Formats: sequence, structure tokens, C-alpha cells
Amino acid sequence: MGIKDSIKGFLKMTGHYAGSAMFLAENGYCDKYIEMLRGELETAEKASDIAQGQALLAQGLMFKGEVKKSLGEYEKVDIDRLGRDEGAAFVGNYALCLFLLDRPQRIRQLLIDRNREAFGGGTLIMRRTVGIREYTQKRYENAVTVFLKLLSEPDPRVTLMADICLVKTMLKLDMRERAKEIAEMGFDRYRGLGEITTEVGKLRIAMNSPKGVRKNTGKKKKK
Repeated sequence: MGIKDSIKGFLKMTGHYAGSAMFLAENGYCDKYIEMLRGELETAEKASDIAQGQALLAQGLMFKGEVKKSLGEYEKVDIDRLGRDEGAAFVGNYALCLFLLDRPQRIRQLLIDRNREAFGGGTLIMRRTVGIREYTQKRYENAVTVFLKLLSEPDPRVTLMADICLVKTMLKLDMRERAKEIAEMGFDRYRGLGEITTEVGKLRIAMNSPKGVRKNTGKKKKK
């Protein structure tokens, strides 16, 4: 099941962004959706609607595969203006964005600053954030356990990218064969998604590398 199918039933189909939400449910994250969303955001007047639109834009860009660009949008959002459930989902996806960009220090600070939103509920997104937190603390065995349990859930709408998180963590533990099994189960759904596709490609290479995802620690050549 791909990203398009995973978002149906997960969106708020009423309010200022109902039009783009309906389009997204049928067409997935694409240029047209982002264009529609930006147009709705330009007409928003209430602070809560502006924050919601900025949050949707940040998340939309990330799921479309423009992860680096999405980070700038995440940083603009006034999280206090979001509803409780919206804020919790947003912080979880913000943490995922930083995870994909390999920014562990920023993840740790985000989860300190927004602890209530990140861990205040029992949602599956929150559980993914728990796994990401364990990863940033280098408790990789714990993170693997969290991500494995998450992937066993039947709802793909909130387990999306948990397999990327899991494979990345398994490679830290040199679990390459198990990582390959996980990748074979779901990595095909990330085709054509820009930087996400690139990240998946890097993980595939790492799975076949004797050094896993370890960085090259050799000395730099002198100029």
C-alpha cells in the first residue's frame, strides 16, 4: 500500500483546508496538492488557520519527498496554535523529518521543548516518536523493538516510514539480513519520492556494505 492509500481517512475534510484535503485523499502528495494548499494558506486570516496551513504544508512537502525544503516550513509553525491532536501529529512528523535528515541533536531538543505534544497520547505516531527518541539516545535495541511492534499494527496511515526508521536502526546494530527482509516488504512504496527515495537507496546500499551505515572514518587527504 502506497502513500496515497495510507492518507485516506486520516484527513480533516472540513474547515479552511477542506478542498485541498479532498484532493489529497484522491491524488496523494503531488505538485497540484501543494499548489492548492499554498493558495488556501494565502487566504487564511485566523492565527489557528495559518498555523494549520503551515503545518499541512510542512508535512505535505516531506511526504512528497522534499524533506530538506519541508524543514524550513516546520520551523515556521506556531505549534501552540494547533489543536491538541494536530499538534501531537505535527511534532511526531517534525521529529521524523529531522530523523530523515540525520539531526539527532535537534530531535532531542524538539522532544524536550515539546514533550507534552510528543508523548502526551497513546497514538501510533507517538510510538514512532518513542522509537526515534531511543535511536537518538543510541539505545538501538530499544528502538528496534519499538519499530517492530509498530510495523505489526494493521493501520498503514500511521506506520508509514516506520520501516525506514527500523532499517536505519537495524543497520546500526549490523542486522543487515533482517534489514533486507524489512526492506523487501515495503520499500517499493517509496519510489518516485525525491529525497525519501534517495534515502531508501542509501539504506539499500548500506545493507549490502560490510560497514553498514557507518561513516568513513579515514583520515582526510591533505590539500
